[in-house]
Amino acid sequence: MLPAKSSGRVDFAALPVLPLLLAVPLAVCLGGRAEAHVKWFAAYNVAAAPTALPEVFSGSFVIIAALSALLILMVYLCDRTIEAVIPADIVENLFAAAKPLSGDILRISLGAFFLCLWTIGGIILTPELKTSSEAISWFQLLFALTTLSWRTVWIAGLGIFVLYGIAIADYGLFHLMDYPLFLGIAAYLIIRSLKIERLRPYALSILYVAMAQTLLWASVEKWAFGAWTMPLLAQHERITLGIDHRIYLILAGFVEFVASFLLLYGRTSQRLVAFTLLVIFLAAVIDFGKIDAVGHSMIIATLAVTIINGNTIINRVLQNHIPSFMIGGSEAVVTYLGYLLLFFTMYYGLHGLIYGSLG
Repeated sequence: MLPAKSSGRVDFAALPVLPLLLAVPLAVCLGGRAEAHVKWFAAYNVAAAPTALPEVFSGSFVIIAALSALLILMVYLCDRTIEAVIPADIVENLFAAAKPLSGDILRISLGAFFLCLWTIGGIILTPELKTSSEAISWFQLLFALTTLSWRTVWIAGLGIFVLYGIAIADYGLFHLMDYPLFLGIAAYLIIRSLKIERLRPYALSILYVAMAQTLLWASVEKWAFGAWTMPLLAQHERITLGIDHRIYLILAGFVEFVASFLLLYGRTSQRLVAFTLLVIFLAAVIDFGKIDAVGHSMIIATLAVTIINGNTIINRVLQNHIPSFMIGGSEAVVTYLGYLLLFFTMYYGLHGLIYGSLG
């Protein structure tokens, strides 16, 4: 049953928002400086067999997974309660003035990103994707220049697709599953630049899906190849807050997985989650420096766009509208656990198909 709205005044004290508010500092503490992309700072071997699933699904993992599902239920109930008592226009009006700027944030950020890649040299899109081709660096400078205007930024978008293809040829499809966000950014900018009106309403949705897939995949990688991260945690012991490194890695993975899921399924919570992730990625720069700042600059820009725009078509399609709070909450938990199973299946299945790790 929906809360009454008879008085016309919102009783904020009655809203069950405490779980949402507590989740922010918890996420920052546990995930904050663990968000450096491990491939940029530690030895890795994508072709090696991932950790066996029985070992991944330890007792600690199952307990934390259950708690994360409970958190999804609590956030869902908070979202539905807030939605029932606060008109959506009140929240949207807070960001209305900034919404026209969201496209420029991505365009200008991409220009700065390509300029940094050209300056550093020898990189295809992300720090671990090395290349000896000087031509790629100079093309990245050209792409940076095309971002100066909306009329030409589509060239940079096409450039991303070309660079992504080159990276797949050099490093393999599985490796590039870490970075579909770039394809989402490219699609968004091309649609806006070429004024493809039929696709324009879906541009943000494409961006959101690409970002969520990138982060969900990265969460599973933390668990599947935890050995890559362990030396990094040993070097930066203080970021673990004294927590056992294996437990910390499980927690950090779930912080990212829950937040990424809510980028698609969260209602009012979506913006809070995007802000939390933004703080997490910025905090990582403190420990991991310029490489981390450049490597994560486009996801930081995308999160800023998410905060400004909030829910879009994809969110409204995915969110359930079941009248009963508890039935709807149960459906949200089942969907969340389904995503967890889906991404483990995708990660281990694709790795097995490409590298034979299932055999």
